[in-house]
Amino acid sequence: MPTSRSLTGRRRSRSLYPLLACGLVGGLAAPAAIAASPETSGTSRTVAEQRQPGPSAPDGQVGLWTSVNQSHPNTRYWATTGNVARVGKRALANNRELNGVWRSFITMGTDNLRHRKPIHRARLLIRNTTSQSCAPYNVEIWDTGRVYRSTTWNTQPRWYHWLDTKHPRSDGNCQNRLLSFDVTRSAREAQKNSWPSMTLGLKASNTNSSDAYKTFAPSTARLVVD
Repeated sequence: MPTSRSLTGRRRSRSLYPLLACGLVGGLAAPAAIAASPETSGTSRTVAEQRQPGPSAPDGQVGLWTSVNQSHPNTRYWATTGNVARVGKRALANNRELNGVWRSFITMGTDNLRHRKPIHRARLLIRNTTSQSCAPYNVEIWDTGRVYRSTTWNTQPRWYHWLDTKHPRSDGNCQNRLLSFDVTRSAREAQKNSWPSMTLGLKASNTNSSDAYKTFAPSTARLVVD
């Protein structure tokens, strides 16, 4: 039996995600999701989630990603926020609809990993477009279950295990920078079990201070495999 991943046993996507010469897996696969408690983490994937098929995404294009907002727990934000994935607490009075604690999910195509040699290291590169403050507030990346276009805070997937935490620079250079997260554990599982994609969750370690609020550009996401 395959081990603990949300995509185990799902129908393989017909779309392929070719590896670039430099070792990039491009594109985001369009996944599916399982409703779960927002704070549930560290548990094993359910059989239902493992077997549930997801829709395919056009080869070489960004597929489904989405964000969720605790202050609007039943609102879906798929395809409504442009190329902006939000993380942390936003508390700016000029647009209260966007205020609240945000989390974001990005799915990366991994179909071609099964054709590669054993993975030494895998990193998610993504551009952090804005930061509310240059103070060193941490951003965490987790292995999560899949997401639907209809995913909301109340139906967000499970957060299965922590992968990496970034301590952003506090020297004033905190806007429009490329961050690199270690996602080796998830990439190895995807390779071992021949999964066509994996879903990663981004959230702020501190959800009390609005200074921890950041935005990311999902279209810049790349999976770099060594």
